[in-house]
Amino acid sequence: MKFDKETVIVLVIAGAVLVGWSLLYPKYAAGQAAEARRIQQETLQAGSADSSSSSVQQVSSVPDAGQSPVVSSSEQIPLPETSLVELKNELVSFQIDALSGSFHSAELLSEKFRITHSGNPIQLYPERAPHSTFEILSSPALRPVKLNVARADEKNENPAASKSEVTITRTFSNGLISAQTYTLANDTYAVQCTVRLSNLSEKQLDFQQFEIALAGLPPLTNLTGDKVYSDRMNLDFGESPIHNADPTVDSDEKFQNKAHSGGAVDWIASSNKFFASLLVAAPENPVFVSAKAQRRFYFPEGKTDKKSRFVVPSVTGSLGALSIPPGASRTFAFTMYCGPKEISRIKALHNTTIGIMHVSYYSWFEFIARPMVQLLNWLNSFCNSYGIAIILLTIIVRLIFWPVTQKANSSMRRMQKIQPKMTALRDKYKENPSDSPEEVARKKQALNRDMMELYRVEKVNPMGGCLPVLLQIPVFIALYSALDSAVELRHVSFLWCTDLARPDLVGPQLPFALPFLGQIGLHPLVLIMTALMVLQQKMTPSTGDPAQQKMMMLMPVIMLFMLYNLPSGLTLYWTVSQIFSILQMKYGQYAAKRDEARSNTAHPKKA
Repeated sequence: MKFDKETVIVLVIAGAVLVGWSLLYPKYAAGQAAEARRIQQETLQAGSADSSSSSVQQVSSVPDAGQSPVVSSSEQIPLPETSLVELKNELVSFQIDALSGSFHSAELLSEKFRITHSGNPIQLYPERAPHSTFEILSSPALRPVKLNVARADEKNENPAASKSEVTITRTFSNGLISAQTYTLANDTYAVQCTVRLSNLSEKQLDFQQFEIALAGLPPLTNLTGDKVYSDRMNLDFGESPIHNADPTVDSDEKFQNKAHSGGAVDWIASSNKFFASLLVAAPENPVFVSAKAQRRFYFPEGKTDKKSRFVVPSVTGSLGALSIPPGASRTFAFTMYCGPKEISRIKALHNTTIGIMHVSYYSWFEFIARPMVQLLNWLNSFCNSYGIAIILLTIIVRLIFWPVTQKANSSMRRMQKIQPKMTALRDKYKENPSDSPEEVARKKQALNRDMMELYRVEKVNPMGGCLPVLLQIPVFIALYSALDSAVELRHVSFLWCTDLARPDLVGPQLPFALPFLGQIGLHPLVLIMTALMVLQQKMTPSTGDPAQQKMMMLMPVIMLFMLYNLPSGLTLYWTVSQIFSILQMKYGQYAAKRDEARSNTAHPKKA
């Protein structure tokens, strides 16, 4: 490669940036570490305060003001610190703490949903969220004094009709009885929840606030150990339109401004890239009058730097002020979902819960990205291979855009054909150092006029190669996002790729990390993709601008560094797309020569 003046300048600037970074980064890292230690200390203090507050709420034996306990101290049964009850099917196992009536853990049982490195089942509800799912938060606080657990499991000849059911009945010191029934059918991650609140006291029970909590999910990397190319976390409130908040924002003020609903909501949800936790009010149930979210930051074991910290949120749905007259009862029904973000399962929960999918990086492409995932699953149902489904999906999209791409390629070939005439015009109106400003302006105006006339005569549209490409960009971004967000690809193998949601590593990783790339190994699909990009660049008609040509030839190298750790499902799509583009270019070149030969035969040139 020739090192001209521009190339030398770029290399000098790049070297200066690297040297400056090496000098400034240690100071920056030290500052970040100090800030992380401060945040960790605050988190520990906050956790201690929350724990203390929770202890007062749950264990206080002082009766509520104006309300006398119906159960005397002699009748109170010593309660255990915890009493776990299992609710299980072939997909998921829930551990419910009978003492609080809340979900203690949710363990995914499918082989597909295992922690990447250890092989252990994924626990979607680690004991870290500010609140547990179905934890009841009320004012005044409630203290259980009696506890009863009853199971009513049903086994049928048809396994799909079998279900596991448990009813937890708690008697509180103010005379309130809460009977919480949880039912889990087969082949589902959704638990049907019913809460019946009965007042056995002689006085009306008034609660200024009655809330039901939903535990949020940690980021995917901290939950499963997956090294993902991109991760997204969202808190969603099912109002109209659906409102959402990002729990990972640094600013507490920004988080608080978003982490609540504007009014009544049908459901609340927390999700990361692949999994979701939702609480949906039943249609016959009063909706939540409002919802709000909380969050808490944690650090992985042995790490204290701010970059490593992660957030775990929780969401609470408020039933508002609640009054239950003596002898009366109130019943609430919900569906609680805790599992993978599979479109068919999420859509079945409520007519608007599909909004939690967040398939696309950009919300305005969501309406394109979701059908891409559905089409991918449909193709897989036929070929029983997600790798082949990705190939077919890519080909289908490229075939849809065949006419548009063909038009763009044809326009670029015509532009290449008139390059000698364009060069002659530029030479004709070349600026000289002695030209006055008026003369320079006149030459530019004349050049533009003659170029437009050339385009008209040759029937060439200078934007003809760009506009068709721009039309395709939203669809390709949506397809790219869909493949990156599809939980169906996790731990699915194809050819040498052991996991389509991770890079296609062949052999061991390097024992050390490389700048910008981290710890890597050999990823054949990315290398094949880069080679195909170079080939495509050489085949693409040139515009005649040397600087642009040089930049375009550098693009494959830049893309190699940017995309080297891309999930193999995405690199498979990209590779197939490159092969399709090259074949389409070859066909276009063949068609152009064929048409030109026919034209020469029909209109032979005179000697």
